[in-house]
Amino acid sequence: MDIVEKIINIGEKEGFEVEVFISKGISSSIDLDGESVDSVETSKDFGVGVRVIKDGKVGFAYSTKEDVNVVYKAMKNLVEDKFVSFAEKEKFKEPKGIFYKDILKLDEEEMLSDLILMKDIAKDEGVTVTGGGISKSYEYNRIVNSNGVDVEEEFTFYSAYLSVIYENETGYEGLTKTKRFDVENIAKKAVELAKKSVNGKTITYDGDIILSPRALSSLLPYTLIPSFSAENVQRNRSVLKDKLGEQVFGESITIVDDGTLDNANYSSKVDGEGCPTKRTVLVENGVLKSYLYDIKRANIDGKECTGNGMRDYSSLPYISPSNFIIEPVDKLENFDNYVYVNGVIGSHTSNPITGDFAVEIQNAFMVKGGEEIPIKKGLLSGNIFECLKDAVPLNDVEQRGKLISPSIVIKGHIVG
Repeated sequence: MDIVEKIINIGEKEGFEVEVFISKGISSSIDLDGESVDSVETSKDFGVGVRVIKDGKVGFAYSTKEDVNVVYKAMKNLVEDKFVSFAEKEKFKEPKGIFYKDILKLDEEEMLSDLILMKDIAKDEGVTVTGGGISKSYEYNRIVNSNGVDVEEEFTFYSAYLSVIYENETGYEGLTKTKRFDVENIAKKAVELAKKSVNGKTITYDGDIILSPRALSSLLPYTLIPSFSAENVQRNRSVLKDKLGEQVFGESITIVDDGTLDNANYSSKVDGEGCPTKRTVLVENGVLKSYLYDIKRANIDGKECTGNGMRDYSSLPYISPSNFIIEPVDKLENFDNYVYVNGVIGSHTSNPITGDFAVEIQNAFMVKGGEEIPIKKGLLSGNIFECLKDAVPLNDVEQRGKLISPSIVIKGHIVG
């Protein structure tokens, strides 16, 4: 009998429903300090999280060891919560392309060769490398409960990034995928951004502003994405409260959360509670269709769980998107005069409730009649919900973190 069965049996003998979440992983990384290899690190992680339910009360505890005593701690840490329940056994889709054995077989020499390749590309272009890194990771999760749920999953990730400086202008590019990829484009993009940013002008601008997928991946987690959490809606922390069925954005905006998507970074069979992941349409042609739910928040609203109860072994489930997708609509060539923003700094200062933001633009360019003029510095401020009322997503879709999105054209104001 393994530790999971032991924990389930102990809890059930005491009259509790029991849920066990086991996670283990290993990651390796090689980093640059300037142009020199700074560190080669490997880390391992293991943990067991246990929740129990009895008479409308919930208990939780976790351990970083294979120790059945964790269930006794959970049975003592009881708090009242009549809305928590455990997932029922259901069919689920098995997304493809989320685990690659080749990642596990990668040795340090192969990872180092990718890192040196990026560094050498930058040096050949006369650009100074300020930092960089290559990492790989493997994660295993298992969720088991008293309702018969027993699901195991494996995930792999490969990441690369490079930061450079050229004539006091910086450039950065990074990417994470579930499998190994060609890192050459990472270096070339970082170099290109730094070189193109030289001799930038300070401007004040009103008009079309195009936010790149990288800029959006920094901005939206602090402004837009929290508003779809059912917990934030129920706690009056979302401007989308009571707006289901209403036109909240422009007709060009369709947003989907899809944890079943093949070859996406955050797809899985089930979420951290054992609920099957789903494709949930959040906004369709600007109309609000749904929120994101874990089990507890679904029970409060009398809805179905959307498979968005995320967690690790040391935390209780919380609502988070899986793959947050903004659908493409138009093409960049259909726009002529605009400012293109590759990155933003300071998104963490945004207001996650109202959607107000003020960020510094980075590696931005004014485009007029095909000519690109670098912008030295600028402040972009606004409200994400107002911006999306006349926004137009383009067709250059990328996955950055949990966001799968193209660049988006908004109407905005930049202050130099």
